[in-house]
Amino acid sequence: MSRLEALHRYQILDTPPEAEFDHITRFAQLFLNVPVVFINLVDLNRIWAKSTQGTPVQELDRAHTCCSQAVTSSEVYTVADLEGHPDLKQEGLMRHGKVRSYAGAPLITRDGHRIGALAVYDTRQRVFTAAEQQFLRELAAIVIDSLELRLMVRRWQAAQHRSAYLAHHDPLTGLPNRLRLLDRAQLAFHQSQRSGDSVGFMILDLDGFKTVNDSLGHSVGDELLKEAGRRLCACIRRDDTVARFGGDEFVILLPKLAEPFDAAGVAQKLLSCLKQPFQIGERTIELSASVGIAIYPANSLNPEEQDPELQASDLLQAADTAMYAAKAAGKAQYQFYSRAMTLGAQRRLDLRARLTQAIRDGQLTLHYQPQVDLQSGRVVGLEALARWPQADGSWISPLEFVPIAEESHLIHELGTWVLRTACEQLVQWEQLGLASWDLTVNISVKQWQDPNFLTHVQRILRETGFSPGRLVLDVNESIMLASPQDALVLSQALSALGIRVALDDFGTGYSSLSQMQDLCIQQLKLDRSFVRRLGETARSQAVGEAIVTLGQRLGITVVGEGIETIKQREQLTQLACPLGQGYIFGHPVPPNVFLLKYAN
Repeated sequence: MSRLEALHRYQILDTPPEAEFDHITRFAQLFLNVPVVFINLVDLNRIWAKSTQGTPVQELDRAHTCCSQAVTSSEVYTVADLEGHPDLKQEGLMRHGKVRSYAGAPLITRDGHRIGALAVYDTRQRVFTAAEQQFLRELAAIVIDSLELRLMVRRWQAAQHRSAYLAHHDPLTGLPNRLRLLDRAQLAFHQSQRSGDSVGFMILDLDGFKTVNDSLGHSVGDELLKEAGRRLCACIRRDDTVARFGGDEFVILLPKLAEPFDAAGVAQKLLSCLKQPFQIGERTIELSASVGIAIYPANSLNPEEQDPELQASDLLQAADTAMYAAKAAGKAQYQFYSRAMTLGAQRRLDLRARLTQAIRDGQLTLHYQPQVDLQSGRVVGLEALARWPQADGSWISPLEFVPIAEESHLIHELGTWVLRTACEQLVQWEQLGLASWDLTVNISVKQWQDPNFLTHVQRILRETGFSPGRLVLDVNESIMLASPQDALVLSQALSALGIRVALDDFGTGYSSLSQMQDLCIQQLKLDRSFVRRLGETARSQAVGEAIVTLGQRLGITVVGEGIETIKQREQLTQLACPLGQGYIFGHPVPPNVFLLKYAN
């Protein structure tokens, strides 16, 4: 080991002065009665002061300094008169104060390397006695002892850190091991119990890995496992965990799954990620994988079990069973522990891909449902509803495809298409001299929370020529009340344009009257669950009457939803509810049918 390597192992160059070394230099200053003391470290071309007394200097050029001589000496290096020494007339400290004499004890490491000096300067000519030189040697030894102690502590800490790391990580791939995964699973279970979200466990096995390992050698197999681990980590969310317990199996923990089927999308992404050829050295290797999925709490063998390790073990066993089912089914695919979940997930993924194509190819249509004045029975508006017809004459329910659109962010494309198409349709009818109906369009949470939502609405109105005063945006009340301040700002901006905002499903449990009085809304849609029970009991009648009265007092139009019987219509009319909507007035129908039925 060279002198410089010995110096750098202490990792103290370019670090601030420290109290421990300051104590030593102050002690030397007092004991030897000298004005300047410093502990210096001699690097390749410079000298770095670790502690100084009596001088502001912290760094000097190494050339022409006493410490450069001291660091090469075995004994204390002394100069009684610096001015009389031809090689030291350029001594760095002489430019910062009048110094005449010098004594420096080399800092000698335990393995014999001289890394610096403990140096003292006096302003007068001085011959340092043998006792004074011995004193400097002993202080220099204390400096080295301090550095060695620091080095020992740092190495011990590194060893402890390494030991802790290995206790929780796979030594080959650096991924979390079983112990680490169980720790994170315990946290995921607690979060699930509070939030109601699911937790996914996946076991992913590399198909054909044993053949690669046996034919190409363990070194190639090890590199393949490391690269597979890196790819898997790049494909997951920040809160997910990829672990390796050994062999060619990886375990993926998926906390915070809003829907169990969301795990299928992750599995499909992982399979696609591993499908790309691996380049190991000069070899190109192609692999596939099989994935088994288990869901907490749905697949827990004992949901009441309190021990998270036992819970996790049960789920890992279930995922392992599902993984072997995936291999038996032909490999390169995933299976849920429950076959019904596998089929359901595959259908959802298939629908997502088909819905993407349907939106972009214009395969969806709009149906319209009338909104009527309950007193006169006159149609005053309509609600635009997306429908998805199939080639065989069947229809996919919006209850199925709208949630899929929301999960995959297709809702932005779908919502924009609905609003634009409906506006164009009503403008076309108006140009034909037909009635100028109000238009209600449903808005999803993702649309409402989009920072560009207002701009999108304005652009569509401008490009279609539809009047803002005839547009009603129907928003679920939970969306509006989750962030009241944001809702207030956006609803005020829409209102300023003349656009009305309606709270859908009003009264189903999210509303806060203290927030309601602050929101800028123009319609309340009385939920069908209240409409259905009108007149059944005095309580249900009182609740319906209270909501209608609330709307009247706040200057907000109330719309009764889901009206299916004459009795329900009469009840709402008696309560002075102005508007209604439901099958008694008409089902959602295509545009041409709507015109035939309602255009007078």
